[in-house]
Amino acid sequence: MTQDIFCRRAEKGDIRSVHAVFYRSLYDYLFRIAMVDEETAKNPPIASGWQRHSAWFEHLWNSAAENWVAEDGDRRVVGWAMSVERDDHLELTHCFVEPGIQAKGIGRDLVKLAFPDGPARHKTIIATQDTRALALYLRSGVNYITTSVDFIIDPQGIEPATDLVFDCIDADDDSAVEAIAALELAVLGYRRDIDTRFLLGLRPAWLARRAGTIVGFAFGAQPKLPDSGDLPSSCGPITATDASDVPAILDHVINAAAATLEDRIRFAVPLVNQVAVTHLLRRGAKIDPFYVSILASENSMRLDRWIHTTPLFIM
Repeated sequence: MTQDIFCRRAEKGDIRSVHAVFYRSLYDYLFRIAMVDEETAKNPPIASGWQRHSAWFEHLWNSAAENWVAEDGDRRVVGWAMSVERDDHLELTHCFVEPGIQAKGIGRDLVKLAFPDGPARHKTIIATQDTRALALYLRSGVNYITTSVDFIIDPQGIEPATDLVFDCIDADDDSAVEAIAALELAVLGYRRDIDTRFLLGLRPAWLARRAGTIVGFAFGAQPKLPDSGDLPSSCGPITATDASDVPAILDHVINAAAATLEDRIRFAVPLVNQVAVTHLLRRGAKIDPFYVSILASENSMRLDRWIHTTPLFIM
């Protein structure tokens, strides 16, 4: 560890400090890849970002498997790494270090603590293209699986051409949570009931049925919060047992958004999901320049029929 910088377990009172580290580090990276200007990188929108992300931060914070911070000699939080464990699956959700003290071993030590080798049968990371971070992650027991990008699209009145029937899910519907878990097990290899219940409190969701049998699900566009600016609305996850049903499910989400929102929607799509990529491009979606790599300890997830959760904190 760098002299005068020490790691300790995160405490509840650290949450706003780590969010600020996350924003300063993220915007420094965005400046290095020419997505924001220098002034924005030096003064990132931390306060408005907290308004948008606080529910996510608190949810993941309260359900974390490992949560560690790096602290300097003045007791300031200068680094942070957190992972969540769902059904024996470990996912590194955040790893960020203050600009100016990166590449000094702080991130390495945090990853060792927050993303350890251990009994988890499967591990994943959603990683930016920062080469230093990628090198660190690829030494932690994961390998490259695919690239995922955001497709931005305007809501459109589209009647899905399908025999699927879409049933709206109530937030307290235990049978729907169980149905979603079964589909996640089939596609991702693990279930995430705690995240499903959290998402049901944020955004609309549907089960897709064919002849009475559940064959897919979708979490639709989330109403935007104040201070979101022109950022597209988040949605997902979305999946189907048969990849050929993904376009109809996407159209249902787009159509539902047209009835309730004026905002653009973003779908975070693994590029191995060729049917979703082709369909969204035909619908006029644009690709956002920010993209990520999906890293995993084994290539068992069926991402050819998966649309991620946005924001991309978890799969």
